[in-house]
Order: sequence, then C-alpha cells, then structure tokens
Amino acid sequence: MKRYSFLLACLALLGSAGKSFAQNEVDALRYSRTEFGGTARTMGLGGANVALGGDAGSFSSNPAGLGLFRRSEITVSAGINANEVNSTVYGSAATNSRNNLNIPGLSAVFSTRKADDEEGDWRSSSFGIGYTRQNNFNQRSFYRGQGGEDNLKFGEYAAQRANRDPLVGGELAYNSLQELAFETYLIDEDANGFYYPNWVPNNAFQENIQTTGSQNQWDFAYGASFRDKFFIGASLGLTTVRFKQTRTYSEEGPASDITNLSLQDQLTTEGSGVSLRVGGIYRPSDALRLGFSVQTPTWFNLTDRYNTNLSVNYTEAPEENANLNQYFSTDQGEYDYSLTTPFRASGGAAFFLGKNGFITADVEYVDYSNAKLDSDDSFQNENQTIKNVYDKALNYRVGAEGRFNIFRVRAGYALYGDPFKDSDVNQAKSYYTGGFGIRQNNFFIDGALVYGKYNSVYSPYTNLEVNDQGSEYYNLSVPTVKSKITNTNFIATVGWNF
Repeated sequence: MKRYSFLLACLALLGSAGKSFAQNEVDALRYSRTEFGGTARTMGLGGANVALGGDAGSFSSNPAGLGLFRRSEITVSAGINANEVNSTVYGSAATNSRNNLNIPGLSAVFSTRKADDEEGDWRSSSFGIGYTRQNNFNQRSFYRGQGGEDNLKFGEYAAQRANRDPLVGGELAYNSLQELAFETYLIDEDANGFYYPNWVPNNAFQENIQTTGSQNQWDFAYGASFRDKFFIGASLGLTTVRFKQTRTYSEEGPASDITNLSLQDQLTTEGSGVSLRVGGIYRPSDALRLGFSVQTPTWFNLTDRYNTNLSVNYTEAPEENANLNQYFSTDQGEYDYSLTTPFRASGGAAFFLGKNGFITADVEYVDYSNAKLDSDDSFQNENQTIKNVYDKALNYRVGAEGRFNIFRVRAGYALYGDPFKDSDVNQAKSYYTGGFGIRQNNFFIDGALVYGKYNSVYSPYTNLEVNDQGSEYYNLSVPTVKSKITNTNFIATVGWNF
C-alpha cells in the first residue's frame, strides 16, 4: 500500500480522458500535505509558532498571534531552494536535482494599541495581509533499471488493460493507453479478440519526471489582545495552486524488430481554494504562553489539462506500407473538479527565559483520510481509496531562540507524520532548521536554513487482473522505484516597524 505515495495511478493515469486521467488519491495528498512557511524567523524555529505570536509567521499558524503586535510591520522574504532525488530500482541508482528561486512570504500588519494609562480591557488590535508559500512543487527525478524475464513490461501492461477494460462499441476506449499501444502496433488482437504484446524483450527502462509550480495562500487576518492576557484571532485564507508535470517513460531493446518506445504525458493543474482559521493564545505569566488554532478544510476548485503520446521505433515496418517510426497522441483533455482537504487542529506552548530567549513547541493533528474529491461524475472509488490508503498523522515542531543584545540565534526541528496506513517504507518528513537575526528599533533582518528529507516509493505501472486467457501476463514483478528526497532551503526576511 505504501507505493501509493507517488504512484500517480501507475500510468493508468493515461488510461482515458476525463476523470480517470489524473484525479485520484495522489492529488488529494499533494494539496493536503502542506509544509510550514512564513518568515525566516518562523522557519528557523522549525515552524513552531502556534503559541509564540508577534511575527508574520502567525498568518500560517495562529492568527491570534497578531494580537501580540505592538507596532505595525511590513516584511519581505526571498528564498533559494535546492532539491535532490536519489532513486534506486533493481539495484541501479540515479540522481537528479533542481534548484529554484522563490518568494516564501510577504506581509503587512497594521496595529493599533491603547496607551498604558488609557482604560479598557481590549488593549490592542491588528489587521494583516500575508502571503505564504505552502508547497514548492519544483522537482526533477530520474531512474533507470534493467528488468528480467519475470518483470512486467509496458507492452504486457497495455495488453492487460486492453483485455480487462470493456470495449466501447466494439473498439478500445477512446484516448486510452491501450488505444495508443494498438495504434502504434505495440499490441495486437488475435482471432478470439485477445490482445497480446508484440514486443516483450529483456529490456532496459527509464523515466524522467519533472514537476514545477507551487501552492500559495493569501491570508486576511485580525487579532486582538484582551488585558494582554488572552489573545484571539481569525483569518480568511485564499489558496492558489499551479502544478505542472511532464513524465517521459521509455524502454529499449534488444529486440528483433523494435528498438525503443517512449511514452510521454503532460499534466497541468490550476485552481484556487478558500479556508478559515481561528485561534487563541493565553499568557498566564510572562514566562509562559499557551496557544491553539483550528483550520477548516480548504475547499478547492481545480482544473486539469492533459495529453499523452506514444512513439515506437521499428527496425522493420510493422505491416506493409507502415512507417518505421510510429506515433500516436490523445486529444488535449480538460476536466473540472473540486477537492476538500482535511480539517487541522494545532496546539503549542512557549517558555520564555527572561530576556535571554525562549523555547517553543507545537503539535498538529490532521486526518488525511478525510480528503474528498467531487465533480459531476462519481468519485466513489477514488474517495474509498483515500479512506483505505491514508491515515491520521501528527506533525511535531520545536524551536528555540537565544538573544544576545541585538543578535538572535535560532534552531529547530519538525517531524511531519507518515500519512499512510501501511508502512513498508516510512514516508514521514523530517526538517532540521537553523537561523540568525539582527533586531534594531525600526528594522530587522533574519536568515534561516531548512534541510528536509523524506522517502517515497513509485511504480510506473501495476499488474491488472485479467481473464484466464490473459493469465500469462499476470503476477509478473513490477518495477518499484525507491527514492530518497532532500530539500535545502535558504530564506532571508527583511522587516520594517512603524
């Protein structure tokens, strides 16, 4: 079950136009499993900001933190991200990487506060607008392996699909993977209507996968202070998504009449969503703050645009007057659907060591099995898979800051729990963070370094159950690609108080 992590429907993603092309449990997890973000100060603390407040990182953790602002503030952040993927299949290892510049956060907080001698229980209030990058999709991966006789080949997989899926008007499903294979002579049909592969070599295979884009949220938040003891806040979040993926899967000979094949698909997802967050911070003493926040599901409206093509190169024409280089492409497809991500709840505490610094810690609860896809068509099977595959998870964050006159030194750690029920491979995410800062009366600058790592499992296709006639192509081994992924992110934030 763990291989669902980056499965992308195991090339069944290419099966037919419409809903079955890409909208599945993988999409639900991609946009539900967000990362901590905000200012370099928050990032340097491992994202532990639920009880801390007084920083623009509160937009993405707890809007009650705006109630601790005593002055207005503007911040601008910039980042450099380096991503590396080390993949292994059948004992062969390969590495690929991708770097990019990004803007992880922007914010403006406008605060008003009563004078110390002015009466009133409500001491201050702040309204803010913040932009936070929740996910960075920029990644490039590559793997290459040598399969044996007992490993499933792409032609066998296409034949499995043709024999399993019902015909439409006596023909293979339009825009389906099996139609691509049939039109390029990769599979053929016998007199009994049984489809078989024309090419089953002991072949080498490889795949390049490149993704770009991001998931970002604009928050419109309000926070207030009651007697400087209890702070409350609420925010409206508007999330935007842009995700683009290009995958190129290929197989090589030796074979008597076919030299290689190449299957390429492109997917672009764009959309937006809305969510609400409320929170509170209680300060029983100057040395202790306790915080909590809850976030509603994010309700997304998404649009997928996609197409797929297959090319097969022959040494001899597959039939009389046929070209040696066969190519077939699906029509450009487009599909609109909605996604509801899970509810989230967070709690935290911050302990202050006088003017020398503080220690802060958070825990966040999220149930990934509650994600839900919806559209005019039925997503019953996909939503059931989400419930079967995903599970509840706890995300832990802890950080500390030391203060030395105008200088700040920070360190943190975060562990985001494995969202899968079965754990053949642990896919929890670990983050190690560090940072520094300089604080002046009306100006500050912070820097942070975040190193993250996690594992993933991926298969380019799966065995499908077919009728007895096709049993010879069933229960062959499937290539399983295991990857170790690391992200190194440097963030700098400049801020002004007024």
